[in-house]
Amino acid sequence: MSTVQAPPARPSPAERITQFIERNGGDHKRWFIGVTCNPREQLICEHCINSTRDPFLIIGCDTADEARRVEYSLRKKLGGWGKRFDGLDPAAIFVYTFRLSSATVPNLT
Repeated sequence: MSTVQAPPARPSPAERITQFIERNGGDHKRWFIGVTCNPREQLICEHCINSTRDPFLIIGCDTADEARRVEYSLRKKLGGWGKRFDGLDPAAIFVYTFRLSSATVPNLT
């Protein structure tokens, strides 16, 4: 009788972000973590990242509440940059992270 193994569980959004940061230099205090409904616009227009030079990751969550929990728990556990929002946009289901550089907003000056 053969046994069927379940496929490995997909890492949680927080685990995926943590793994990405570790693979791209670690040092969590040099990374920004945020939540938005429009991650590409947020990263390029507000944070001024260069999509070919600056490492970044966008993770979609099921709900805005989940996205906020992921962002808050990562910043609390690992440190790093971010900003706290009082309101909750139900469309803001994306958690994003990017490594700070001298050209990003905020930057490493």
